[in-house]
Amino acid sequence: MIVLCLGNSLTAGYPGYSPAIDGVSKGYGDIKSQYEFWLKHYCLEYLEKNLGSVNDYILENLIFVNKGVPGELTRNLLNRIAPDLLNYLPKPNYSIIIGGTNDLGWGISEEKIINNLQALHMRSRDENITSIGATIPPIRQEQSSPHYNRRKVSINRKLISFFKKYEIPYADLYHGMANNKGNLRKDCAYSDGLHFSAEGYRIMGKVLFKDVFKSIVISKWLD
Repeated sequence: MIVLCLGNSLTAGYPGYSPAIDGVSKGYGDIKSQYEFWLKHYCLEYLEKNLGSVNDYILENLIFVNKGVPGELTRNLLNRIAPDLLNYLPKPNYSIIIGGTNDLGWGISEEKIINNLQALHMRSRDENITSIGATIPPIRQEQSSPHYNRRKVSINRKLISFFKKYEIPYADLYHGMANNKGNLRKDCAYSDGLHFSAEGYRIMGKVLFKDVFKSIVISKWLD
């Protein structure tokens, strides 16, 4: 099962980890500073708990490919979806598409952000790659930036409606990583308040597992 992870710095694992831009080497930095590491960890942990042990076939065939590029907007993801996802070999079974944080920071319209994210999912699914969505995660300054927060909440609400309409599995990263005030949890945040600590990426991976991948793992290896 190959899962290709398309997104910006929050997919790349910035600032702790940098995936390899050549797609061949493994990248550099703290491998635990990426949600892909933790998502695989929770999948294997769950399988081991229910199977007693995880065989070599599963270990060799449960693959998460980090295709995150820091600073990218959703339009940049659209520009590289063909080489980085649709034409990737061997063909992925799933794509995780996470974006929108940078668009919000640059003041791009809600309509454009939503249209771009919807197009990414539709293009993935047109190629028979099952897409997985996510709400836009929180930052530390949500409640001190009310206009920014209102736009994010609005976009996330519309994204959830889109995911439900087209039966796209999704993880609610916004609520899964926020504290009771709606800000990114302090233990999840890097010092800039925007990016994640290694603990933040762990929580991100855990939310993705709980909301989406637990059922995928069950249907593939436990049913």
